[in-house]
Amino acid sequence: MMEYSAIQILEAVSGSWISGDQSKTFNGISIDSRTVKKGQLFVCVSGDRFDSHDFILDVMQKEVAGIIVKSKDKIPNKKSASFVIQVNDTVQALQNLAEFHRSQFDVSILAITGTNGKSTTKEMTASVAASQFNVLKTEGNKNNHIGLPLTLFNLKAEHEVSVLEMGMSGKGEIKRLAEIAKPKVGIITNISEGHLENLPTIKDVQEAKGELFESLNQDGTAIVNADDPLVLELSRSLRSNIVTYGFKSSADIQADNVKQRGNEGFDFTLHFFNEKTSVFLPFLGSCNISNALAAIAAGHALGLSSQKILSGLQDCQLMPQRMQTEKKGDITIINDAYNANPRSMEEALRTLSSYKNKGKKVFVMGDMLELGRISENAHKNFGKQFSASSVNLLIAVGPLAQLAAQTALDSGLDENRVRSFENKEEAILFLYESLQANDCMLVKGSRGMQMEQVIEGISKKMNWQE
Repeated sequence: MMEYSAIQILEAVSGSWISGDQSKTFNGISIDSRTVKKGQLFVCVSGDRFDSHDFILDVMQKEVAGIIVKSKDKIPNKKSASFVIQVNDTVQALQNLAEFHRSQFDVSILAITGTNGKSTTKEMTASVAASQFNVLKTEGNKNNHIGLPLTLFNLKAEHEVSVLEMGMSGKGEIKRLAEIAKPKVGIITNISEGHLENLPTIKDVQEAKGELFESLNQDGTAIVNADDPLVLELSRSLRSNIVTYGFKSSADIQADNVKQRGNEGFDFTLHFFNEKTSVFLPFLGSCNISNALAAIAAGHALGLSSQKILSGLQDCQLMPQRMQTEKKGDITIINDAYNANPRSMEEALRTLSSYKNKGKKVFVMGDMLELGRISENAHKNFGKQFSASSVNLLIAVGPLAQLAAQTALDSGLDENRVRSFENKEEAILFLYESLQANDCMLVKGSRGMQMEQVIEGISKKMNWQE
């Protein structure tokens, strides 16, 4: 990070000076008192379980350059070399600092949002961009009102492109993230049911996601999923350039002649404007073809040739817990436990149904959370979908997942193909006793369910080595 002075930051956050040397400089910003380093700026951001103001004395003893606070009452009555600035809202101050830092660089920002596929599309897009440019990307799940600013603080002079994931749970959040990042390219992967506790209808979700496209100016580019009617609708009144992708023949970047290559991935024909070429995508899940097309479109917006784009795509490594496949002894585990909503759950069922193995196919389902008023119906619908699938066994963990299991039984599914459990420990014990060689188990649920613990529990019981 560039070096800034206290007075620059005072102006950037519109704060009030409390104490210290206004000419003092710092290099680096932290919100974690455990990892903050000497000479950095510490911002007192408070969460549900802690108040960073309680650790001011600790960070002063670590010789931080400065501290941004909301409450003066928490400042220790002790002489310190750290300067102190007071603001009304420390999270907003963190965002303002990130916006200020971002403004110092001539960098192309690519922003990605959507109900499903954000992280995978981000990884693919970053890999494509890295075929020619020095790239900064969102690490892990740092895609919210705090995570995105922290990512931007890593911007350096050598970065030419930054690929940022933008998450949200309500209206106005993506608008603010876009104000901070000022993207040149915006991608909305898709729009479906998600975060319905704060966004009651799918139209509300559409409006909230659409804030990304609205942030683009006439020199920017909107990457539009031509297969998603709600995304396509958002693109009709844009002032920016538009590049469409999808399976429709009208899309600028299109995939057709799709064929699954065993359990290795998919072959398809790519139509790249006036070019046509054969592509192999080495990932499970047909949804990843759509994610790849979005990344290809982003590469085009950056001015890359199709050869560069495809070369970068082949180098992509997906994040953990997103259709992550691994062999555990004689059993195949598909770890898709990072999150879940109705559309992604359906896609996971389709993926497992098409998986080639000699043993059983087992779907371990945790609750889908944050679905508001549609929660009960969403789980019932999945139960009906499962009853019509070729998957051998449904393991339901949690009260909502059990609702899906009961609906599957009510739909005529044989009772030997369904098991319901109150908790993960019971499910682990059953799976330990019933999994056999050549079985394939897919695990999925919302983040709050932490369904990866099922895999960890089975691995421990089976004595599978990491």
